[in-house]
Amino acid sequence: MSRRALIVDDMEIVARALSTILNLENFDQVDVVTDPRLAIRTIRELDPDLVVLDVRMPHMTGAQVIQQLGPRPLHRPGLLIYSASPKEDLDKELERSGLGYDVFLEKPAGLPGLKQAIQTVLALVQPRPPPGG
Repeated sequence: MSRRALIVDDMEIVARALSTILNLENFDQVDVVTDPRLAIRTIRELDPDLVVLDVRMPHMTGAQVIQQLGPRPLHRPGLLIYSASPKEDLDKELERSGLGYDVFLEKPAGLPGLKQAIQTVLALVQPRPPPGG
């Protein structure tokens, strides 16, 4: 089964490092968006299994991306927040919306922590229905 991921991070060097890790974790397709204003459209177009999202970015915050994404259906991308911003800041910004994410991982994280976070998120996500089914 093919697995797809999208990384939304304004720091291209971080996004490329994450892309390499996701390729090593058997993702067949890993796309990168460095401008969060393109994130929602890209998520809807690509229908990834996993979205790795930074919190503090120019033009839009990770919380604003989550708010625009809205309530997630049964099959939805797993949402891993990978950020240097405090978890409490994100939670406070999302508090009234009722929206959220699957796992928060603070930057910088070592390879074992990233791998564990990816596996945890994927375990929470309902598999994509087969084509035509």
